[in-house]
Amino acid sequence: MPSVFRREKRNGNEEKPLMKTIEQTDGEHASAYSSQQSGVPDLIAVDVEASNKRVLNTLRKILSDQSTPEDFEDFSAEVLKTLSKLNDSYSQNRLCEYLQEIDQFVERCFPMLPAEGPQGSQVKQIQDFLKSAQSMIYDEVHRLTPALRDAGLLVHLMDSYSRHLFTKLDLLLNRDLSVKEIFCLLLWGRDVFFSPDSQFFRVYDPLLLTGWFERATGKLLPKLKNDISTTLQNILCYDEQHGHNEDSMDEETFIRVHLDVTQCLNAVIQRSKEFSHMLMCTAQTLCLKQLHHFVQEYVYAEKKHLEKQQHLKKNSMHLFRLISTCRQLRFFAPRLNNPAINNSDDFSNIILMLEELEDYVLSIVQKMMKHLAQDFLRRYFKEEGVQIQMLTKAIQQQCASLPQNNVGKEIREIFVNVSNDCVSRVYLDCLMKSEFRRLEKRWGNVGERMRENAVSLHSTFTELNGSDDKRNRLLQRMSEILFCDDVEALKITCCHLFKDFPQDSEQYVPGLLRWKKVLSERQVKEVLNVSRDLCLNPKPRCFTCQPLKGLCCFLSCE
Repeated sequence: MPSVFRREKRNGNEEKPLMKTIEQTDGEHASAYSSQQSGVPDLIAVDVEASNKRVLNTLRKILSDQSTPEDFEDFSAEVLKTLSKLNDSYSQNRLCEYLQEIDQFVERCFPMLPAEGPQGSQVKQIQDFLKSAQSMIYDEVHRLTPALRDAGLLVHLMDSYSRHLFTKLDLLLNRDLSVKEIFCLLLWGRDVFFSPDSQFFRVYDPLLLTGWFERATGKLLPKLKNDISTTLQNILCYDEQHGHNEDSMDEETFIRVHLDVTQCLNAVIQRSKEFSHMLMCTAQTLCLKQLHHFVQEYVYAEKKHLEKQQHLKKNSMHLFRLISTCRQLRFFAPRLNNPAINNSDDFSNIILMLEELEDYVLSIVQKMMKHLAQDFLRRYFKEEGVQIQMLTKAIQQQCASLPQNNVGKEIREIFVNVSNDCVSRVYLDCLMKSEFRRLEKRWGNVGERMRENAVSLHSTFTELNGSDDKRNRLLQRMSEILFCDDVEALKITCCHLFKDFPQDSEQYVPGLLRWKKVLSERQVKEVLNVSRDLCLNPKPRCFTCQPLKGLCCFLSCE
């Protein structure tokens, strides 16, 4: 009703509202009415004023919840009578008084904002205020609907509540709020304006609602970025102070870095998802950028720390922890990457940096295990009384403190594979650097001793790993070469070795065949040529009808 609130100029300068306050005297009303209705008897003017006074009093009674059902009917009839004469300026003034009375009622009854406090201390007070305002609006609109709806004033009541509500919400947003407090406002707004009860919270201007949500999210994101950055920086600082002490490397310390990081970022994404999918996507991009920055600092700090340590005196548990952290963060990063909205290189850079650190740490572990194996096996092949169990015990001690959970199991498997590879290669190197006859004189059957050692080591690795991995049987399989001197039988054995361990066989089979000094060079080349040929070309070839060659052909076809 634009004409209701229009202001008119008088004397060319002064603007005076048509809406009059309820404090105007009855005489003023009568005078105005008389001036507009020249020639109408004063008695009619007095009667109209009395009627208007009754309507206002009834409206006040209705608003204050002191009315009766009969008041509803009389009030509605009188107001509708006034609304039917809006072309009459006097009737317009009367309607303005009704609307002003409603506005004043809403202003008097609307809950007060809580006192402003330090950032982060207002969550409970804000929640209480919002709950109180929501309950009050719902109850009052529900109570006044029967009276004001028929009188045509219900929409104005709801609009008045809407204006007051958004005024209060804007005042709250202007405060120095924490992330949690802004989320409190956003989630309340979502629940109120997009719920089945939203008809009680009519928004007279849709842009008012969308604008407020935009302002709230615009204020949220910088604070969210700062909170994430601060949390991740605290994780780095704490780890720098407490994460390198092997004596305090308990299960909690072992998983703390990646667990704290993922919990921090997951909480942000889940909270954003509660409000809207678009905010969640924005939060994912924000979290990915913060994770990129964190990984940069983490990788730099850890490499610097590793470089300060002596090459072979590094904390093995800390190395295992680094590998675990890199892997867990690599597995987590894709959850933050949304290719549809993320055009940066943050994700690929995160993966690359973590893989490089993981490979670097694994190379250190390999060198440590190689040094451990060399230190023992050199003595084992030269001295009497050295038992292979001393090596297996040392290997077990390296991972004895790994946590007994899925993370610890995964790192244990990596360690077992690295250790087995290092020990097997060092064992074969030390074996072939020793004289066969000398070992035969000390051990008797060298092939049998090698098999016993391989079984002992494999048993240790299987116990640590929790499963029997066939890839860790290299040493056992290589020992088969020492059990046989027959050329045709060796062709079968070497054929299988080249098939199952192609790279390792190229490195060690020729040396083992020559190490025993039983075969001639021609026989060694024959065994190698047949084994390689069958491995590369598994289709059957024509052999002479010698049983072993036929068996070799048959086995290669399998």
